[in-house]
Amino acid sequence: MALRRLTRLLGRSLNSAHARSPTEPLQLLAAWPEQHLSSTGTTVLGSTVGAAGNSTAAASGASATTPSFQANYGVAARQLQNDLETYRVSVVTGNLRGAGTGSAAYVQLIGSHGESDKFVVGNSEDEGLTRGSKVTFDVQVPPIGPIRRVFVEREKASCTATGDGWFLESVIVHGPNGEHYSFPCNAWFGHSDCGDYEGSLERNLLPLVESEALQALAVQAQPVQVAVSGVAFPHPEKVIKNKIRGVNMKGFGYGGEDAYFYATGQNVFGMGVADGVYMWKEQGIDSGTMARTLMETCQHMVAAGCEDVFKVLSIAARHVESEGVQGSCTACLLTINKESGKLQSATLGDSGFLVVGRGPGSSVAGEGELRVKFRTPQLEHEFGCPYQLGHHRYANSPADAELSTLPVVAGDVIVMGSDGLLDNMSDKEMVAQVGALLQAGAKPAAMAQQMAKVAFDNSLDKQRITPYSRAATEAFDMVYSGGKPDDITVLVAVVS
Repeated sequence: MALRRLTRLLGRSLNSAHARSPTEPLQLLAAWPEQHLSSTGTTVLGSTVGAAGNSTAAASGASATTPSFQANYGVAARQLQNDLETYRVSVVTGNLRGAGTGSAAYVQLIGSHGESDKFVVGNSEDEGLTRGSKVTFDVQVPPIGPIRRVFVEREKASCTATGDGWFLESVIVHGPNGEHYSFPCNAWFGHSDCGDYEGSLERNLLPLVESEALQALAVQAQPVQVAVSGVAFPHPEKVIKNKIRGVNMKGFGYGGEDAYFYATGQNVFGMGVADGVYMWKEQGIDSGTMARTLMETCQHMVAAGCEDVFKVLSIAARHVESEGVQGSCTACLLTINKESGKLQSATLGDSGFLVVGRGPGSSVAGEGELRVKFRTPQLEHEFGCPYQLGHHRYANSPADAELSTLPVVAGDVIVMGSDGLLDNMSDKEMVAQVGALLQAGAKPAAMAQQMAKVAFDNSLDKQRITPYSRAATEAFDMVYSGGKPDDITVLVAVVS
């Protein structure tokens, strides 16, 4: 990947507040501002402050417009008022030493159909962001659909300010129709007063997964370590006809149009997989280049300490575009905060992952039945046409990704793969393999290789009932059997 060119691209867009270490390209990647990921309007006491900092008066204020325009504006304003929906937002500051801040914060709701302005929180003594506080306020916004993420930014403190760090525990949102969303954070914004922690001033918070298997797990600080390995190999026909082989190195690998990475940064672990669309070969385009470039960029950002998985995917996709790489690919990424065990994920297409575990308090060799605690959905426009990033007009964007947050604990095993894995092995088979391999004391490398081997064998079995054959039977109303030969990528991460 042209990392030097990427650094120049970022350097032109970063202001001095973000480019703390211009000589360190990986830090530049992690510091990329959120301006392209959120709107620039900020609501303050009934006014909207635009990107230039100018304040526009509310509809009830004085106006210099003509009477006819005033009449039309009044009708439009009343219609807009009728279309507004009310959301109740609670911002919870942690009960840690030095958690509070005298600086204001900005909160923005991003839904499936639109986004709100940025709302100011903590800009007065009455509703300051003090230690252990919960600031609740109502906001009215046009219909934006189900909330996908919440963008939070802390105002930059003056150079003489002390104790400017802010520890945000969570943001809780109640929708107009009784919806309830929880967005855990448990992270510092700025430099902490307690301990030498330095956090980003802006974060994308993803919704907490609420399932029966996870309800008993409170999202709290539980330090974790992650051992991981990956393997990729191409479709068997590519091996025979084109003599293509998989390339598997520590932290990065690829096979055919598949690519993967895993990396560790300061207090963060991350891994991901991308699957390029082979059919672009007919137009002389290698989608494997897009998958590899995307994964390499993600790898560098995680190594630089970027935990915000949506930010990682968005900047990586923008870099691929800036490099003029053509084709299309699916993508699945996750990051884990090693201090709290909080996992964030972004899934676009039919690559994905499972979290397999025994429940609260278990260990790798613990008692209890293994089960799937979480599984990413397969995002498809229709059968065989997954969501995908790409250069063409019908491509999806990172904003279309499925975003989730969930806790992981010691004893959990994460199995991630391209559709070459997920189309050829059922969840039940993967859980059984994980159990047998753990029982045998297998390490992540052996686990990934065994899972890939089983998927490969299933893909060539024409009589086997596989996830792919079941989906094809449902899609075409005909009985199908057998696996699907494909590039296969598997990553296995064991949490301890």
